[in-house]
Amino acid sequence: MVVDGSTRVFALVGHPVKRSLSPAMHNELFRRRGVNAIYVALEVDPSAAESVPAAVRTLGLGGVNLTVPFKERVIPLLDELHPGAAAAGAVNVVVNRSGRLIGHNTDGEGYVRALVEEMGVGPEGQDVGILGAGGTGRAVAAAVGARGARSVTLYNRTLDRAERAVAALRGGFPATHFEARPLEPGAFDQAHQLVVNCTAAAAGEVVQALPIEQLRPGSIWTDANYYLADPPQLAACAARGIRVQRGIGMLMHQGALSFTLFTGAPVGVEAIRGVLDIGGW
Repeated sequence: MVVDGSTRVFALVGHPVKRSLSPAMHNELFRRRGVNAIYVALEVDPSAAESVPAAVRTLGLGGVNLTVPFKERVIPLLDELHPGAAAAGAVNVVVNRSGRLIGHNTDGEGYVRALVEEMGVGPEGQDVGILGAGGTGRAVAAAVGARGARSVTLYNRTLDRAERAVAALRGGFPATHFEARPLEPGAFDQAHQLVVNCTAAAAGEVVQALPIEQLRPGSIWTDANYYLADPPQLAACAARGIRVQRGIGMLMHQGALSFTLFTGAPVGVEAIRGVLDIGGW
């Protein structure tokens, strides 16, 4: 593809972004689908989060993906919020429609699709523990609530953040019991059938210290961070007969959904898997 004056530009905005697979994924999909567009990774200081929407408009970007903490802080500056993003209280995709910025969230749906594809089960009727109440954790909480989880417990190092998230989620999913707890060993409930680690790498020691001895064999432990070589607790859970899931499937499914929002062209996760050349995931 030749980059010219008609080439649309999309970007990942966050900190850090150097390890992201998103540019490789989207650029190869653009090439294969004949879309005149490029995708770049932009390292932006979190203190400038509120400037991102104006930059998207000024530079005429076609859209952006966002990482933490941008996912929550751009919301007041957008023109429209998709219902799924409003329920999650977080945005990971912003689409620019002729200067009108629309916020979406594909994290939660991407996670649920990966869970069903890889594990053969969904969150329906399950007791779910989510580690981290940031943008990703809230998106996953909203998605499993929408799919009929029996209960969702949000754990966070700063308890009031989890409490605010739970207060917002309760109104949208009244059939699911939501609860907030501190992210610490004494508060962790080992009765969860599904645990999703949505914390950043910095919380690794805290997550590693959580008790898992009584988690039931056959339950599922997911780590949403696809880039970690040795995610906390994953090996220990596998050794105890707990089913484990890495975050690469979530990345691929949310990436497919993002590509469709950017271009209007549906793309299956099989195409994403082929682009990233991932086997045995």
